[in-house]
Amino acid sequence: MTALPLFDGLSIRLSADGFSFCTKCRPTTEGGQVTFEYTSLQIEPHISLAANVKQLLERGSEFPYRDGGFRRTDILMDVAGKYATVPLEIFEDDQADVIFGHLHQLRPGETVLYNVLDRSNIVVLFSMERSAHTLLKELFPTGRIWASISPVIEQLTTRSRMAGPRKTYICLGRRRMDILVFEHGHPLLVNTFACRDAEDCVYYTLHAWNSLGLKQEQDELYLIGNGSPHKEEIFSELQKFIKQVTVVNPIAEFNRSEMAQNEQVPYDLLALWHCGL
Repeated sequence: MTALPLFDGLSIRLSADGFSFCTKCRPTTEGGQVTFEYTSLQIEPHISLAANVKQLLERGSEFPYRDGGFRRTDILMDVAGKYATVPLEIFEDDQADVIFGHLHQLRPGETVLYNVLDRSNIVVLFSMERSAHTLLKELFPTGRIWASISPVIEQLTTRSRMAGPRKTYICLGRRRMDILVFEHGHPLLVNTFACRDAEDCVYYTLHAWNSLGLKQEQDELYLIGNGSPHKEEIFSELQKFIKQVTVVNPIAEFNRSEMAQNEQVPYDLLALWHCGL
């Protein structure tokens, strides 16, 4: 008799471009393999996040995850650059709204959430529709909600802890890029820029590089993520200015996992699964 798989984890990624879901199943028989399943669904861009979640629940078989059965549920909110980072040692949770409001406009009906990141010792603040937050907590009472940048920060913090040159990571997404700079595992810069083309990406990268006084011959630059159609052009242009430019292979980066072999899975979702938040 074949044993039924045990649903070990569910990750839900919420984005203006659509929702995606990843499940991890562990077989109950000894020696069985861990399996991953990734699914993406389109949403209605002209209605609220909460309304899209409600529509999703009405799809029935297209959303088989609402009945639970998962040991762990993580909800990843694509914050699209609308976040703030604060050093953990000076953060006070009753000031979250004020701090966030200094950098971003808090729209009516939104609430400020935050992630405490133990590896990098920073706090990431972000916003979400209050009605969507309430609905998601009702649906997944034990689920944890993350800003999409949070697992990327933690995974790259661990990756950058070894002594050596400073490391810059450019995470390429659709119409934007995240730039993260580390020195011995300590974040020096975390920021996001809207990018129309390769020229924008190269400009923002070199601006950050020069602002931090990074060394052209010694410090390292890594390109991660598959979200931009201009990746090869960006790589080629950056090599003209920076000696050590590397394109990170997600399959090698994440130990040849089944999930990393799917090019449709966003880098932040890969980081969430593999950095052990």
